[in-house]
Amino acid sequence: MTLVINFTSSGEDNNSWVNISCTSEDNTFWSTTYFQALIYICYITIFIFAFLGNGMVCYIVLANLRMRTKTNYFIVTLAIGDILMAFFCIPFSFVSMLVLQYWPFGIILCKTVNFSQAVSVLVSAYTFVAISVDRYSAIMWPLRQRITMRHAKIIIATVWIFAIATSIPIPMYSTLTKPGDWHKYCNKYICREEWPEDSQNYLYTLTLLTFQFIIPFLVLIITYSRIAIEVWGKHTPGEAENSRDQRIAKSKRKMIKMMVVVVVVFTICWLPFNILTILYDENFSTWEPLPYFFFAFHWLAMSHSCYNPIIYCYMNVMYRRGFIRILLRIPFIQCVFPKKWKRFNYINDLHLNRVNTCTTFISRKINGNTYGETLLS
Repeated sequence: MTLVINFTSSGEDNNSWVNISCTSEDNTFWSTTYFQALIYICYITIFIFAFLGNGMVCYIVLANLRMRTKTNYFIVTLAIGDILMAFFCIPFSFVSMLVLQYWPFGIILCKTVNFSQAVSVLVSAYTFVAISVDRYSAIMWPLRQRITMRHAKIIIATVWIFAIATSIPIPMYSTLTKPGDWHKYCNKYICREEWPEDSQNYLYTLTLLTFQFIIPFLVLIITYSRIAIEVWGKHTPGEAENSRDQRIAKSKRKMIKMMVVVVVVFTICWLPFNILTILYDENFSTWEPLPYFFFAFHWLAMSHSCYNPIIYCYMNVMYRRGFIRILLRIPFIQCVFPKKWKRFNYINDLHLNRVNTCTTFISRKINGNTYGETLLS
C-alpha cells in the first residue's frame, strides 16, 4: 500500500491550486531549505552505510572459506535483501515522496521499487524464522542430524520464492495516477497501488503485516524463549563444566544475543511505518502533522538496511576483524585504528579444530602468541 500525503498547508480551498505555479513551493516548514537539506542528509547517509556495510558483509563471508557456514549464508541473505532495499527503494522513494512530491521515474521503476521493498522486508522476516528454527533444532536436539549446507541453500531459495510470490500483487496493481487537483493541473503523477476495491487493498495490507510481522514474531518468541531457557536456565546439579564446555556455551549465548538484537531492531524499524500504513485513510491524509510522522517513520524503516552490519561488527569478533581488515586496506583510514588492531592483517599459522556439532573453534598464532575465536555455523 502506498500513502498519498497532503503536503499543502491547511486552510486552502479546493480551487487554490489554480493560482499556484507547478514549480512553486508552499510556505510551510516542510518546504524550507533547512528541512529539505535534512532530508537529503538523512537518506544519503543511510544509503551509503547500507550499500557499503552490507556489501562488506557479503565479501567477508564469500571471500573467506572459514566463514562459509549455514548461519553466515543466512546472514548474507539478509544483507542482499538490505542491498536491494538500499539500491531500489531509498533513493527513489525519498526523492519522489519527500522532495519532488510526485513520481518522475516512469511506470517500470514504479512497479520495481514497490515490489523490491516488499520482497526485501519479507526476505528478512522469513530468513529470521529460518535462522531461529535452525538454532532451535541445533540446541534443543544436538544429537539429531543437522541441516546441511545443501539444505541451507534450498531453504534460502525457498525464502526468496515465497517472498516474491507474496509480493506479486504489488507490481500487478502499482500504477501512475493523478490523485489531486494539483497533480492534474500540473500533469504530475504519483506511484501507488490502485486496487479494484478498497477492501481488497486493506485485506492485502493486513496479509502482508501478518506474513512480515505477526507470524514471524510468534515463531521467534517461541523458539528464542525455549533456546534462552536451554542455554541460560538449565544446568544439571553436580555436573562439572570444563573450559571447553564453558567456551561452547559462551559462544552459543553470544550468537543468540546477536540474532535477538537483529530481530528487535527489525521490529522497531518497520512496525511504526506498517501501523501508519494500516491506519491511513483519505481523512487521515489531511492531518497537518502527517508529513512529519511519515518522514520519521519512513526514514526509520529505510534506515534498518544499514543497522545489521553494525550489529555484526559490534557483537561478533569474526565480522569485526573482517571489517577491520577491509578498512585497513584504505590508506588514509589506517592511521585511525589502534596499532593492536593492525595485527589482524598479519595472521599466520591458522589451525581449525572441530569441537562440537554446531561450533568451530579457531586458534591463531600471531607473532608467537595464540588467540582463540569462534565461528557461527
